[in-house]
Amino acid sequence: MSAGTGRAVDTSTVSSAAAAVSVALASTAFSGVIADARWVVPALLTIGLVAGTGVFGRTMRWWPPLVVAVQGLALTTALTALFTNQALLGFLPGPAALGELSEELTRALDLVREGVPPVPAETALQALVCLGLGLVAMLVDIIAVALQAPAVAGLVLLCVYAIPASLADDMLPWWSFVGGALAFALLLASGGHHQRWQRRESRDAVAGNIFGRTTSAVAGASVVIALLTGTVFTGVGTEGRLPGAGTTGFGTSSGGVGLQPFTSLRGQLDRSRTIDLFRVRGLNRETYLRAMTLRKFDPGNGWKMDGLTQGVDATQPLPLPDGTDISTGTPMRVDIEPLGYRDPWLPVFGTPEAVSGMGPDWRYDPAAGIVFTQTRQQSRPYTEQLTLSSPTPQQLRGANGPVRIDPAYLDTTGIPPEVTDLARRLTAGQPTDFDKVTALNRFFTDPSNGFSYELETAPPSGSNALSDFLFRGKRGYCEQFASSMAVLLRAAGIPSRVAVGFTAGYQDGDSRVISTDDAHAWVEAYFPGWGWTTFDPTPLDDGRTSLPDYLNREPAPGQALPPPPGVSTPPTPTPPGQQPQPGVVDGGERNAVQQPGRTDTGGGPWLTLLLVVLVALVIVACPAALREARRRLRLRTVAEGGPGSAGAAWRELLDEFWDRGTRPEAARTVRHSANALIDGHALDAEGSRAVRALVGAVEREWYAPSGREPDPAVAEFLREAVAALHRSAPLSWRDRLLPRSVLRR
Repeated sequence: MSAGTGRAVDTSTVSSAAAAVSVALASTAFSGVIADARWVVPALLTIGLVAGTGVFGRTMRWWPPLVVAVQGLALTTALTALFTNQALLGFLPGPAALGELSEELTRALDLVREGVPPVPAETALQALVCLGLGLVAMLVDIIAVALQAPAVAGLVLLCVYAIPASLADDMLPWWSFVGGALAFALLLASGGHHQRWQRRESRDAVAGNIFGRTTSAVAGASVVIALLTGTVFTGVGTEGRLPGAGTTGFGTSSGGVGLQPFTSLRGQLDRSRTIDLFRVRGLNRETYLRAMTLRKFDPGNGWKMDGLTQGVDATQPLPLPDGTDISTGTPMRVDIEPLGYRDPWLPVFGTPEAVSGMGPDWRYDPAAGIVFTQTRQQSRPYTEQLTLSSPTPQQLRGANGPVRIDPAYLDTTGIPPEVTDLARRLTAGQPTDFDKVTALNRFFTDPSNGFSYELETAPPSGSNALSDFLFRGKRGYCEQFASSMAVLLRAAGIPSRVAVGFTAGYQDGDSRVISTDDAHAWVEAYFPGWGWTTFDPTPLDDGRTSLPDYLNREPAPGQALPPPPGVSTPPTPTPPGQQPQPGVVDGGERNAVQQPGRTDTGGGPWLTLLLVVLVALVIVACPAALREARRRLRLRTVAEGGPGSAGAAWRELLDEFWDRGTRPEAARTVRHSANALIDGHALDAEGSRAVRALVGAVEREWYAPSGREPDPAVAEFLREAVAALHRSAPLSWRDRLLPRSVLRR
């Protein structure tokens, strides 16, 4: 062993700490795809818990597979404590908590698949990041510490960069590359300085290897290479997130992709800077650019895409949308050049008749009005031939006939009774469906009703997000307004869906530029013959709306619009295990920090984390407490001086030696064992005399004829022997906290 035994450190502990720090440094790559830093503290806690569990297991010399199993249990416990509300005792993973965690991770995968980086660090996304980094920490710990191959662990850290790099359109932050380079250098320095057989080294030797010239040179070279790589190879990103896999169909059990595309819209809204997405030429009238439509309303998670079919080849002449017979309107030929837009959805204006130039393998679904692809390909400029229909209010009032669309557009499942009652009151006395639609649209846009367009929704005050917005909050952005009006339309018996896309942008010379600032959602209501017709309930005051003529004209006389309701009926209770949502359409809003499931529990995850720490401290203290209880019981037996007192004293003395790493062989006699222990720990003369005297008392107790009185000096022999042992080999704090005589019995 190196010089300075008293200052020696466990090299495996050093390697474990270096592995944890390297994972933490590599995780900085996620700052390129996550908009805020709420994920950092939970991630660091998770990494630290996994690393600490590994250190504890190796200190106890557990079987390596057992160490990995306990690390996995620690990771599960951390995720349960931080991201669920149904954990046993606030942190233990029970069936309900694991089910809740599974739902969070499923929602996080939707956010990853549909979000446009950088996305907000919603709770679900934090859980997914912590799970991934926890697994990476376990793998790096196994490779760098257990297998002593730190260079190989660098490949795992490289995978950490691959994930955000594949999702980000822009280059990752330069300092994340620096963090990765330092992480790799730290791994090499901490894992390669000691021999495999040498478990402990002096602190000076360890520090010299980690912070010495060689490590500094490796770290400096790694930083330079990382910066050059990050600067030169900037083409890291994606060409959009595909709606399905393969080229034959969408592989979902429901027959549709089951997306929540408002996540993508939120990604556009939450960008820290404005990005131009399209340049449009030939658009002689402002109108909305539709990317997708949402058919299914899920009261727990908002509006989703549902029922998307394979449709028809988009390079051929396109049929009229389902349920549409009238194709009159203004014909246009529009050239659309994607700038910063990458997505599998091809936005179109009005009723498309033909699209060209966008490349192969594009499909058109006449029912949803969506042009899409299932193959990854570069965005290309494309041309759309379209008809921009503009019926008059009188024509829409006279629209009648069979509703030749899927009945799913009339599905009212999950709509709370108070919302249905509101729709009935708002449309009471309106003679036609068109008048009912305009009445509902005016309910949101009339300033006297108290709705306002803001970039944050009001904090929820009830258990149902839809009722919260309609009756209490009354503020939000297009996502909430479009979703709420579409629900009210269905409650009034009018087919509806939510459309996601962009407003017409701004004029720039002979073209229009559409940017991330123009991301928008609106409502489409169905009228027989005319098909899907645009309405927009969002009360924008910045001139970005492109309202059709029938909404700019005075509605026909009808019964006056009733005043907004006062006190609503009690909201629908939230099912157990489901958290109230702050918005209407998706569980993850931009104000995710205000989720009631995280703030109304009297301390949130930090109180749970404190409880976890306290329980962990109690568990760690258990071995020392058990050792102390055993010592007191034996000393009481010895002090009483009855039969067996010498044997109890001998067992206590053996445990004192065992706590210092020495245990005599079982085949040895008591006298031979005592001599080996005396020599092994270099006891002084007083201590050696006390040990031999205690051995004599033990031999008399064990082998002398029965009826012999116990030696009254046994307690004094034990006290002197233990005192001598403390003088020659004092216990370290770790040996006191984790006594070997308890843990390895």
